[in-house]
Amino acid sequence: METSLFRTGQALCLLLAIFTSGVMGADEMSSALRVGAASVTITPEPGIFLGGYDYNRRATGTHDDLYAKAVVFENGETALALVVLDALSVQPFITQPIAKEASAKVNSALLPPSNVIVQATHTHAAPDLTGIYGPDPTHSGLDMGYVNRVISAASDAVKSAWENRGPSSLYWRQAECRGWVDNDSEPDILDPSVTVLEVRNEQGKTVATLTNFAAHPTVLDGDNTLISADWVWGFYTAMSRSLPGEHLFLQGAIGAWIQPKTPDHTFERCAKYGESLAAAVLGAQPRPLEGTRIAVRRQTVKLPLRNETFRQMTQLGLSPRDLSGETVETEVAWFRIGDAEFATHPGETAPEFAEATRKMMRTSGPKFILGLGLDHLGYIVPVRYFDRTSEIKFADYLISMSPGRDAGEVMLAALKQVVGED
Repeated sequence: METSLFRTGQALCLLLAIFTSGVMGADEMSSALRVGAASVTITPEPGIFLGGYDYNRRATGTHDDLYAKAVVFENGETALALVVLDALSVQPFITQPIAKEASAKVNSALLPPSNVIVQATHTHAAPDLTGIYGPDPTHSGLDMGYVNRVISAASDAVKSAWENRGPSSLYWRQAECRGWVDNDSEPDILDPSVTVLEVRNEQGKTVATLTNFAAHPTVLDGDNTLISADWVWGFYTAMSRSLPGEHLFLQGAIGAWIQPKTPDHTFERCAKYGESLAAAVLGAQPRPLEGTRIAVRRQTVKLPLRNETFRQMTQLGLSPRDLSGETVETEVAWFRIGDAEFATHPGETAPEFAEATRKMMRTSGPKFILGLGLDHLGYIVPVRYFDRTSEIKFADYLISMSPGRDAGEVMLAALKQVVGED
């Protein structure tokens, strides 16, 4: 009995010595957050078809580089990778191979393909990754060589971010950015919120920032033939002047034609608007983000497809994706990093869908809405755009590029299930 008590006392003393010496126990070590970030250039050669605006718009040169940027979060129990592409669009034939290749290159059970989330910034001065902007309406503009390059570069960025990861702390900022973005369809409905997640290493140096804001990168118009991230380039440039690390722009809900004001279509204007958003980010007070938990939930959803134009894309062979059925399969995802919550929307969604999604979230921390997350199925707009087409400006165009009137409600129902009560 005395021997047992003595040994118990020895064990307690040893544990106390370990704890007080600053060495973490197994549980404490497993919950520590490690984060890494990286970027890989995906700038194509001139001659490639640019996406958006007109047919047969080929790149004649490069104004600024395009990137695949990645941030990896890992806590010893699981990991998450977020990839942002300077691209007009993403489709499952791009996002799914990126996730699989990234997971394989990392080669860790902590990062399965389901924990790799891919989003596009939606710049219209980047290559066509959908196929619908070719030499004319009946021929694809998709360059599969470039698609494969983007997939490889994005997965390489995740691998590098994984290798770069180290002990980190998270901070978040909340701000507004006003004055240069309008809702061209319904001016009274606008979301000017700016939500930011900042990663700092043990020395307090910024490793990465993730900035969520809703605005089309369309300062440059259809006359532009230079490759560019549009005003997102101006934002990256301004952020890099003030903070080290990788800076990622997370596109928000832009589906009711949330557009920048364009008194001109110049790169000077792109720089000015990017600097405005950066000023909003840097002017907001950073607050520590609680928690180190990482969780990811995804759900496949079939949206009713009521758009004959989408079916014609398949008939013409413009895209590898089959859009010929009564429904189209897509996906929504919810994930959290500490008390920060994120949800993806599979297209360009109206601001009210962003508000409805945020209301589903349960934590008191920042809430991010990733438009064009995992997929891009055109415009997902409220039913009133279909019922009051003549009253709402640009509604006729928006619904012509929408899966159908029920897409928004079906998407929200799926998000409600995937977000749940966490």
